[in-house]
Amino acid sequence: MADKFHSQGAEETYELLADMIDKHHPDLRQTEVLVLMKHGGWKSKGKPVFGKFKVLGDDLRTTWMKDAILYLNADMWGILSEPQRRYVLDHALYGLDVKVDKDGETKLAEDDRPLLKTVSPDIEAFVEVIKRHGTTTQEVKRLAAAIKEVNPDQVTIEDVIGAGGKQQGGEDPKPPGNGLTVKRNPDGSVDVDDPNQTKLDDFTGDPDDKKGPPMPNDADSLPL
Repeated sequence: MADKFHSQGAEETYELLADMIDKHHPDLRQTEVLVLMKHGGWKSKGKPVFGKFKVLGDDLRTTWMKDAILYLNADMWGILSEPQRRYVLDHALYGLDVKVDKDGETKLAEDDRPLLKTVSPDIEAFVEVIKRHGTTTQEVKRLAAAIKEVNPDQVTIEDVIGAGGKQQGGEDPKPPGNGLTVKRNPDGSVDVDDPNQTKLDDFTGDPDDKKGPPMPNDADSLPL
């Protein structure tokens, strides 16, 4: 088993990080980052972890004059190309953000450096990373393959709650999906009518009614 230890990142790693911040994460330009390389393997749920930020508390922040630590997987970093390293840094940077007040202004410490927080990257951030770096990892390739199989006409959450059944121009919108209709009720609830979906009532009515599906012979086969 390999020994686990940390070492400080090389100067070229700091330069690459500064370049990524300057180009794509301008809110973090005043942030002081300590880069530490994790040796001896780094995995989570059986998968290698490439990089992750940790925001420092006020005690270490004022002592080290650093705002956050960026941990990088040294074993992986050593075999990555520069484009792949840029992907790792870009993806990690989306997990770091500045704190803001109720007016949306950046909160500053006494030394005028922005206060930071870690966040879970959302899908929009992930999309931006993919646009810039392409299918750099197998995870991204699997996502791209899954997207190709998605039905573009499928009704989305935004379709249901967005316009309340009316477009902004006042015209009736076309039903989203394959014949789906959406209706917003006065109490705020939403009804979605899919003529192709079998309803519970279809199984409790008259089995001889041609409008509904025939009753199964085996009651255990009911989809309840």
